[in-house]
Amino acid sequence: MRKLSRIFLVFICMTSLSLQAQDKIKTVGFQIKPLFFSSFFGTGPQSLSDSSYSYTLKPSSGYAAGMVIRQGYTPTLSIEFGINYVVRNVSITASHASQTASNSLRIIGYEIPFSQLIFIRLGEHTFMNAGAGICLNIFPSDVIKRDSTFAAYGGRKHSFVPSLLANIGVEYRTPKSGYFYFGASLNRPFGPIYNVAIDYIQNGIVQNSTLGSLNGSYLSADFKYFFPEDPEKKKVRKAKRKKEEPVVK
Repeated sequence: MRKLSRIFLVFICMTSLSLQAQDKIKTVGFQIKPLFFSSFFGTGPQSLSDSSYSYTLKPSSGYAAGMVIRQGYTPTLSIEFGINYVVRNVSITASHASQTASNSLRIIGYEIPFSQLIFIRLGEHTFMNAGAGICLNIFPSDVIKRDSTFAAYGGRKHSFVPSLLANIGVEYRTPKSGYFYFGASLNRPFGPIYNVAIDYIQNGIVQNSTLGSLNGSYLSADFKYFFPEDPEKKKVRKAKRKKEEPVVK
């Protein structure tokens, strides 16, 4: 019972600290996110083999960049949405007998993310947040890369692929210079985003073909900047809040 009381007390303290976190602030900013891939999320190297031919598909690097809008609607809760331009690079290695060859695919896409955020105040200007949401991933075209040794074709599974989002981060807010955010996020599509067909070529003739698929999940390091709130809107919001406060007699 005593342990439960302590947990409840900590919860109350955290809630009281976060009461001024958003206060219905609306702001616009931009973000850039280097992408990282891992076998833990199903996006590590993928090995394919057919007879004496072996292939490896490996998401190698990528980034996302775009605009983000945040709207606070309670003292601790906000929604965040925007649009991102996303680049995924996939390296492909083929081997047969003692011969090896390599190639790559560059996949261009767009994201429209929607996230629900909750904030906890850590200090006068520092806030921690966690969030979750959904994202609509858009892939406008198929891709192809061909040379004298082998050809790689990337075909979209669908033009629009939904995914789950999760993020956590820390934000430093200044009255005049805006908000500076650093965190990490996970984007996990509900299924593979591309089918990949590989043709191994010798002397201009296709010797072997194989088929694989790409999982578009990634972990990213997020850097965001939000412009400071408009001073006039801030004055109006403060005046309205003061007017709504109960008068103590």
